[in-house]
Formats: sequence, C-alpha cells, structure tokens
Amino acid sequence: MTEFKKELEKEFEKEFELERVILFSDAVFAIAITLLIIEIKFPDLPENYKEGFSLYEMFKPVISHFLAFGISFFFIGISWVRHLKLFSYLKSYNIGVVFLNLLNLFFIVTFPFVATGITHTRPSFAFPTVLYIGNIVFLFITNAMLAHYIFKTKLYLCKPISKEEKDYQYKRYVAPAIAMAISFLILLSVSIANNFNSQYINYCLYLFAITAGLTNRWVKKFKPKLDK
Repeated sequence: MTEFKKELEKEFEKEFELERVILFSDAVFAIAITLLIIEIKFPDLPENYKEGFSLYEMFKPVISHFLAFGISFFFIGISWVRHLKLFSYLKSYNIGVVFLNLLNLFFIVTFPFVATGITHTRPSFAFPTVLYIGNIVFLFITNAMLAHYIFKTKLYLCKPISKEEKDYQYKRYVAPAIAMAISFLILLSVSIANNFNSQYINYCLYLFAITAGLTNRWVKKFKPKLDK
C-alpha cells in the first residue's frame, strides 16, 4: 500500500511539473505577442492642420508596423495552437522535452526583433525579409523536432494512442517543416546570389507559400483514416 502511495505521489508530482512547463510556455507566447504591439508607436501629429498635410504619409510607417504585427500574430497564434496540441499527447516529460521546448520558444521570443526588421526592407535590400522567413522556418523545424522526439524517439512519454494517430500527428508536424526548410534553402540561395534583391526574392516567396499550402493539404489526406 505504501509503495502504491509513493508511485501515485510521483505520478502527481510529474504531472504538476509538466503543467509548469506548459504554463511557462504559454507565458512566453503571451509576452512575445505583447512585445510586438509595444514596438508600435502612434505618430506625432502636427498642432495645426495645414493644406497639403497627408494622413497617409504620416501613418505609413505605422501601417507597415501593423502589417508586420498582424503577420507575426498569426504565426505566433498558429504556433501556440500546434504547441498546445502537441503537449496534449504528453503524459510525462524529461530533460530532452524541456530542452527542445526552450529551443522552440527561442524562435517565438525573436519574433518582435525580426518583425521590426521587415519594416526596413527596401527593393534593393530584402535581407530583413529573408531573416523573418528564416525565423518562421526554424520555428516549424524545432516544433517538428519536438514531435519527432515525442512520437518516434521517446514513446514512453506519449499517452496511449493508436499507431495511425501517432503517424498522422508525426506527419502533421514534420512534413510542413521539411517542405518549408527546402523552400527556404532555395530562397536563401537565390537571395545570396542576387545580393538580396527583392525582385528575385518575391518569386521564391510565392514558391514558399505554395509549397507550405500543398504540403498541408497532403498531410490532411491521412486524417480521414483515423475516423474509420
């Protein structure tokens, strides 16, 4: 009876520690989103309205900052949903989960920095855009590394689920990361070869978006099999 009680206490302790990892991660996501909006400042308005005064020109920098905020908010939100789903399959954790989770959160924390960078992109110099895309790609790659660790490497950490569901969830995280990584390597190669001229980078961005979309649709084909 004493041994059973000890095992039960250890199990509850492990669940509490896993809950702390999740709560810490949620706090990082929330802080990153908050920092994004803090960077946006309201422009100084003139004391007197004069002829020729253009509201658009005055708010143009703010509009570009808000666009960067909106895109970043979307990707951070998507990442939080994926993170939430992934951790819902965990029944325990180890130091590997903690390390990979911190690595994934690193690319969440860097969003406010790379988001301010894309507002400085110029037609002849699109390095900040490439850096921003790279941050998104590494975010998905580290997410995939965490999924691989849970569903393939350390199966004892995962809750008891069917093999079909494990395979589907594994593909759901790993396949988009691989597709995005390949597209980003093409984007990076073209960018370096053309001194980060945005004229050439735009075509690679289209390829990047199309590849990510097609991969996501391909992975979803495996989902109906779970319902049979």
